[in-house]
Amino acid sequence: MYSEQKYSPAIRSLHWLVFLAALVAVVTIDIHDLFPKGSAMRGALFTIHQTAGLSVLALMVLRLFARLGTEQPAALPGPKLLERAARAMHLVLYVLMLCMPILGAMALAWDGKAIQPFGLAWTAPLAPDKALADLVKEVHESGATLVYIFVGLHAVAALWHEVVLKDRLLRRMI
Repeated sequence: MYSEQKYSPAIRSLHWLVFLAALVAVVTIDIHDLFPKGSAMRGALFTIHQTAGLSVLALMVLRLFARLGTEQPAALPGPKLLERAARAMHLVLYVLMLCMPILGAMALAWDGKAIQPFGLAWTAPLAPDKALADLVKEVHESGATLVYIFVGLHAVAALWHEVVLKDRLLRRMI
């Protein structure tokens, strides 16, 4: 069975904008380590990472509202176990994309550092706590590994639907 139903333009746009912002966050934090601490390039890349991360958060909040306000395409016929797995995958991705920027901002705040999206300095009203900052930073970094895993699984599943099952599921989001 072929699915010609598409997600709304808002949902599709927000999906790809979240992907792009998350990609920028990942790439900038990965390459920022190539530069010496205190260098202008390292600082600029970290600012871009923060901007992209907080953009993910803002876009995800918009996406939640858009999802609540629009009708979703019907699920494809198939095993209920796969449908449950897909729902679980989407829930995990939503949680990760909402929590990762918050954790990053909290780690900075508890470390006594300003959050600098778009080059602006914003100090969160949290008392510095180095131990808590280190813990939240570790959780944030571990969460990045989960993002890699779950985004990868999500992409593989979409390609499996398109290439193997040929059910045109991927086209719903394009």
